[in-house]
Amino acid sequence: MAQLSVNDISVLIVDDSEHVRALLTMLMRREGVKHVHQAMDGEAAVEKFKELKPSLVFLDNMLPKLSGMDALKKIRTFDPTAKIIMISAISTPAVVQEAKESGASYYLIKPYSPDKVIEVMHRVLGIGGQSQ
Repeated sequence: MAQLSVNDISVLIVDDSEHVRALLTMLMRREGVKHVHQAMDGEAAVEKFKELKPSLVFLDNMLPKLSGMDALKKIRTFDPTAKIIMISAISTPAVVQEAKESGASYYLIKPYSPDKVIEVMHRVLGIGGQSQ
């Protein structure tokens, strides 16, 4: 199998904060990701996932209309292989455990550094060749 690179992936960023979506989009573009999409609530996240089938989803846990946890479960029902990184300031062991049991690939706790976001993205997608 050919090595996956950031040029080959598409990313869906789901957060109700326009600021967070803009920062993550800028970070993805700086990393070389050409296809970056956004959604601002859980319902839109599920619909955009079904439409776009992105390589990776950054999914906030606290979302309007449909919580991030519920969106995670719906996306994983639609595609059990979906790669989803939950992002949240809520980091209680029970919430993190529920996310992992529901199929989250990783649970990234806010605040996070740009380097940590990129490291986790590479790890979840199995993209090698990143210098540490």
